[in-house]
Amino acid sequence: MGEMLRAARDQSGLSLEAVASATRIPRHNLIALETDNLDVLPAEPFTRGLIRVYARALAVPEEPVLNAYTTALSARRLAAGAPDRALRRRRGRLIAGVIAVVAAIVAAVLLVVQSGGLPMPVTLESPTRAASPAGAGLRVGGVLELVAVRPTEIAVVIDGRSVFDGEISAGSSQTWSAQREIAVRAEAPDAIEVRIDGASIGLLGPPGGSYQRTWQVDAGG
Repeated sequence: MGEMLRAARDQSGLSLEAVASATRIPRHNLIALETDNLDVLPAEPFTRGLIRVYARALAVPEEPVLNAYTTALSARRLAAGAPDRALRRRRGRLIAGVIAVVAAIVAAVLLVVQSGGLPMPVTLESPTRAASPAGAGLRVGGVLELVAVRPTEIAVVIDGRSVFDGEISAGSSQTWSAQREIAVRAEAPDAIEVRIDGASIGLLGPPGGSYQRTWQVDAGG
């Protein structure tokens, strides 16, 4: 994953700063993606959203990069299991397979980049707000509002796209709508009150460190 993203960016002549400005992805997350540093990257749904945005910014296919991420994630989970000899042998074969797959995908991605020219900067548009009946569930057109009880860092991914990653101040609020899902991660989940269509459903999560929560849009609501 990291090698193909880095190679595509180098081929396009874009700096990390230029990509961070165009995509709104923090520079440290871009570096983590390019170095396959899964320990630094956020939870899987957020990372997949970051990969999609980064791939679009580089004008390369998203699915090969996502597949490489899935393979790397599987290898990491396997490595975290019991370290017996049989598992180590399986891990070695898996890693060798990952390297072969990544090498093939990198070659394919570079061909696409070489034939496609320089990518245009990505502009992320904010979802539109629409009214719907108040309730605890998230319906099509419904509005999810995050109200900060005190300052905290949050990241929001809507329909696979990263739309916010930063600090919100005490007393401020942010609203979003989605077609499929909204995923929210907060460093202090008990500092965020969640409201759906104006009705409070409580805090994002319990105290005690980073926490994430995902709302699926009920298309039948």
